[in-house]
Amino acid sequence: GRGWRRRHARPTMPVIPAIGFAACGLATLVALSLGNLPGLAFLQPNEQLHMRGLSDIHVKNGPGIATYLPLVTRARKRNGVKLDETQYAVVRNSLTAEEVTIEGPTLYFLRPHEVLVAGKHGSDLRTKIVLEKQEYIRLRDAKSGNLRQVHGPATVVPSPHETVTSREPQRALKLSDLEYVIVTDTLSGAERLVSGPALFFPQSAYERVGKALHKRPLSELEYTVVTDTLSGSKRVVQGPALYAPASPHDLIGDTSHAFELKQHQYVKLLDSATGGVRVMRGEAVIFPAAHEVPAEGNPAVRNAVNVDDETAVLVLSLQTGQQRLVTDQGLFFPQPLEEIVEVRKLVRVEPHEVAIVRDNKGAFTFHAGNGTGDESGAAFHIPPFSELVTMMWSSGTSKEDVEANVVRNAKQVAYKVPVQKIVLRPQYAFFEYKVRTSDNVELVLEGTIFWAVKDVPRMIERTGDPKGDVWYHARSALIQAVSKVDLLEFMASFNTIARAAAADEAFYEERGVKLYSLEVTRYECADGKTASVLQEIIQETTNRTACRSSAATTRWSTRSSP
Repeated sequence: GRGWRRRHARPTMPVIPAIGFAACGLATLVALSLGNLPGLAFLQPNEQLHMRGLSDIHVKNGPGIATYLPLVTRARKRNGVKLDETQYAVVRNSLTAEEVTIEGPTLYFLRPHEVLVAGKHGSDLRTKIVLEKQEYIRLRDAKSGNLRQVHGPATVVPSPHETVTSREPQRALKLSDLEYVIVTDTLSGAERLVSGPALFFPQSAYERVGKALHKRPLSELEYTVVTDTLSGSKRVVQGPALYAPASPHDLIGDTSHAFELKQHQYVKLLDSATGGVRVMRGEAVIFPAAHEVPAEGNPAVRNAVNVDDETAVLVLSLQTGQQRLVTDQGLFFPQPLEEIVEVRKLVRVEPHEVAIVRDNKGAFTFHAGNGTGDESGAAFHIPPFSELVTMMWSSGTSKEDVEANVVRNAKQVAYKVPVQKIVLRPQYAFFEYKVRTSDNVELVLEGTIFWAVKDVPRMIERTGDPKGDVWYHARSALIQAVSKVDLLEFMASFNTIARAAAADEAFYEERGVKLYSLEVTRYECADGKTASVLQEIIQETTNRTACRSSAATTRWSTRSSP
């Protein structure tokens, strides 16, 4: 049986080779399922096989099966670049350095020598610039240096070498009815003016838009001076208007008010370009010319002078320098080259007064109120180049009290007051002097000085303060007269002493004044003790006088009785 089994036995394969073949088959099946079989690649629709050989680079886009020589080719799969509608990418050819822009939406497969160029933020994919209706953007080409501008609404894809000049899209300038803007071409320097209402986009990428400016509203009585900064010429724009410059070179001045003149008013305008002067009278609304300014200070509008019986106008001619006095009744308007120096009122002189006028040569003219021969007084206008003489007289009353008609009856001349009309009537002046008798008793005398101006021409020639001269000379004369007598003699005859002190007529006459009387109304000792002794003496004297009078009366009664 054994021989037969040996002879008829089946031939068998070796165990080890069979296992090897089985492993190889299994590996092939796994490689095919995974797509990693060397030399063979299965590609999906979004995949690409990048194959780098010994001397060249090839790509194979999916879907499909790609074959290659594994020993001489290095292959790798990569996904295509997927771009949606808001994205784009920049691709660079590594051989030529040429760059192109790929816009979405698309699935882009890089070519053999192409690579993605990362953006500023490191991302390979970039976002398109979306512009709204009121927006625009400017892009600079770094290769050529040119600028281009795109208005919205739009989706902007920059070229590979373009960069945005601003971080955010710029908004168009919305101009209202009251606004305008000046636009400058930065290439040529030319300027143009765009007036609202408008939604303004620059016409080119090289235009610079200025700040929105407001038009100038002008009422019916307003105007403005517009200056052309290129030529320097000026013009006046009158209201009513909503004014926008006609040229970008027009400079608008301040808004000014026209001169509203009533019937009795005028304005004098000086042309600063020619030097000419014109006078415009009312009733009117006056708009000055471009170069005209008020010739006279504030206020520019002035009232004409109403010349009547009591009012005259002193006018100076700026051409000749001469003055004239206008007395023709009516409204007086000066000529362009005339200037009103002064409005002069009629000077009235009472019958007891004298007014003195001095001309430019120093000559005096005396206007006496009684020069007409009656008691009506006189009146006159001060002629040109003349003035009314004002003297400063000593007074016991201040200027303010004199103007308020307040009489203080002060006994010292402590003030100087202006006097323009010389009063010829006798006047009173009060005094308080300190004197000393020959026995060295100091007394305080109070009294009145009764005096008057008699000769005005002589007075104005010899003194500027006749009242002060009278007051001080009377004090000097009274001090001298009292110093020659003792107290008892003064008490017995002080009125006689006062009359003697006033007897120096030559002093007063040469000054054109007359001293009528110098009266002592009260006296007392300056020292309190002396005053007490003086009172005792006066009392004793009074008592003795009373006793004598009583004794005399008794004797007379005794003799008369039967």
